[in-house]
Amino acid sequence: MNWNIGAKIKALRLAGSMTQEQLAGRLGVSPQAVSKWESGTNMPDIQLLPDLSVIFGVSIDALFDMTDDSRMERIGNMIDAVHFLGEEDFRNAESYLKDCREKESMEGNATLLLARLYNKRAEEYRELASPLAKKALELLPGTKAAHNAIFDAENGPYSDWNFTNHHGLIAYYKQVVKEHPEDIRNYFWLLKLLISDGRTQEARVYAERMKKVEHSYHYEMFMAEICKEECDLPAALEWWQKMTEHSPEKWVVWAEYASCMAKLCRYEEAITNYRKAMTMRPKPRFTDCENAVSQIYEILGNIPAAIEMRKEELRVVREDWTTEGEWTDSIYREIHRLEELL
Repeated sequence: MNWNIGAKIKALRLAGSMTQEQLAGRLGVSPQAVSKWESGTNMPDIQLLPDLSVIFGVSIDALFDMTDDSRMERIGNMIDAVHFLGEEDFRNAESYLKDCREKESMEGNATLLLARLYNKRAEEYRELASPLAKKALELLPGTKAAHNAIFDAENGPYSDWNFTNHHGLIAYYKQVVKEHPEDIRNYFWLLKLLISDGRTQEARVYAERMKKVEHSYHYEMFMAEICKEECDLPAALEWWQKMTEHSPEKWVVWAEYASCMAKLCRYEEAITNYRKAMTMRPKPRFTDCENAVSQIYEILGNIPAAIEMRKEELRVVREDWTTEGEWTDSIYREIHRLEELL
């Protein structure tokens, strides 16, 4: 990233027909300080950036001479690391990404980032909606619309088939598989949708096609899910066993198996296998296992154990990712929430 903010300040100052003395006066610094910024000897204090953006009539981002790649990387990091995006940050990112979509070389990445940005905003609004909907139900007991608002905010399960089936998305992914039949991951998304909708006969067909492309442990995993959906639990358990035998060295296999046991409320088996997966993960380690085990302990009413597992999650994040921000902040919020339950 090019942080040549001094050259940018000089260009903006000259474009505004402003002398170094005039800019210094408006900022409350010496003309020598401005001269040092523009020569690259020093950089302005971070606290002056908002004033500089106001004086020049540009965003703070515009003060930095960033490449397109750097700016897009920054937007991606902002989406991941910030709990709630400020309105100015959101609008600047949205406008920039829309412009980038007009450039052929950037259209793909810009389109993906714009989709992620909109999903981020949707998640933020759902988080804001949830406590309001719950308060509405408290104020208006028994109101169906309040229950609906809670379910919409929290992704609650509806029973209405016409509202919850994925026939449109299934048709889309069938086309994706047709156009890219050698990409095994395309089958994953299609199979998840088919099984979710109970369309197990179709799922079996696509599972066999996937197996011909590559026989990974995913074949056994999806066959188990198909059998479970068909209410044949003994067959599902056999397929899950085959999955662990197929790739016993892969930590994700044991994490998947643990997840399946958790969905069956076989919590002790789930915890055992999540912990097995934890011991096998390479660094940098993802923390889905700690997250899941903490939730299981909370379901079981063991709040102290749930807190300890969240603290373990925090330790792993800090050791392996050396990061602070929304990831660690979200864990702190969960620890605080759990502590209030004690």
